[in-house]
Amino acid sequence: MNTHEKRTAASQDRSRPAGGGVFLVALCSAAYFTSYLTRKSYDASIPAIVEATGLARTAASLASTAAVVVYGSGQFVTGLLADRLDPRKLVFAAMLVTAACNAAMPAVAGCVPAMATIWAVNGFAQAMFWPPIVKIVASNLPADRYKDAVFWISASCNAAIVTVFVLVSGCIRFAGWRASFAVVAAIALGMAALWRASIGRAAPAAHRAAPPRPADRAADARGGGLPLGALLAAAGIFPVMAAIVCQGVIRDGIEVWASSIVKEQYGLGTSGSIFSVALLPVFAVASMAAARAIRRLLGDEVETALALFVSALLCAAFLFAADGATLAVGLPALALLSASMHGANLMLIGELPGRFARQGRVGTVSGLLNAFTYVGAAVAIYGFAAVRETLDRGWRPVYALWIGVLGLGIALLLAALRRWLRFRADGESAAA
Repeated sequence: MNTHEKRTAASQDRSRPAGGGVFLVALCSAAYFTSYLTRKSYDASIPAIVEATGLARTAASLASTAAVVVYGSGQFVTGLLADRLDPRKLVFAAMLVTAACNAAMPAVAGCVPAMATIWAVNGFAQAMFWPPIVKIVASNLPADRYKDAVFWISASCNAAIVTVFVLVSGCIRFAGWRASFAVVAAIALGMAALWRASIGRAAPAAHRAAPPRPADRAADARGGGLPLGALLAAAGIFPVMAAIVCQGVIRDGIEVWASSIVKEQYGLGTSGSIFSVALLPVFAVASMAAARAIRRLLGDEVETALALFVSALLCAAFLFAADGATLAVGLPALALLSASMHGANLMLIGELPGRFARQGRVGTVSGLLNAFTYVGAAVAIYGFAAVRETLDRGWRPVYALWIGVLGLGIALLLAALRRWLRFRADGESAAA
């Protein structure tokens, strides 16, 4: 390392938060936890909303579909903004908007256009969380802490899913489902105040990634000098994007409709089915920890995601074959299937964008990849309900659809693997 590089590194180290960034990771985790409370509050309430208003499943799902369409398309926009503007301010603005949307939702229950409009606005607010948070973490923590930070921030969303399903279940039992929206709106306002007061100390500067030096571009033929499209093609990311769509179909489809599956297939009441589904994220956190262990063994995010897709495929095949089994058999398989997709999401959406830090494209790549998750989610939320209602043969046709989607995802990751491994090796050798 020459004298200039040493001075630059020392300057960057002084600008990084003290204490190894523990407070920063905790604050970002709390913000992302809150974002999931305000995002999943409607999904968790769908069975109760259907029961209270008489809406069909497909009609009730339109608000969720609108949200994920806007969320997905907004991810790329907010990813670009996170690389160009102060990401700390984007998160604060998102918290205020999502609080307002949750507070307004109960007033329009039963009016599908109004519900879809409000939740679409919430979808764009939600798009302003992940890319800016990833940008903040990547800019303020050293590379060896980035993956740990992303794990804990990602794990917070699973804690939020448990919380929101328990919260909605309790509200249905004791105060009505409308109360849950008021509670999460209040939590979001409190989190906005905490973020505004604390983020300046936790993340001292909204760092901009410096453009790669000419020597870096020469050392890395797939580096920052390439246009975004050429960079993604060189890294084999386009098949990965399509695989992420498949992951979104399964992960978010299960999150939205698992309580309906449990209620209809295993005969639990509304509040009981919602509460039982709160167990799913516990498996997801375990899967994310397992995904990290596999990644440390394999040394690669895409290979780890491939292994998790295979695990999910086996679970989907089991559910199809064991249709009609008891809750004690079906729920763990459903949980492991969901957990495998959460682990794949951590690899492809959380850790993989860190490979683009040298090109200054972490926010952009993170937002772009996360957008494709919600292309799949939009298809799944409406599509699973349509398949269930149209065929009227229980949930077995949906299980068959899962098998096909997961098989396609495996094929896409295999297609991407060669280019990705070459890109990763080039990046590691250039950084050495």
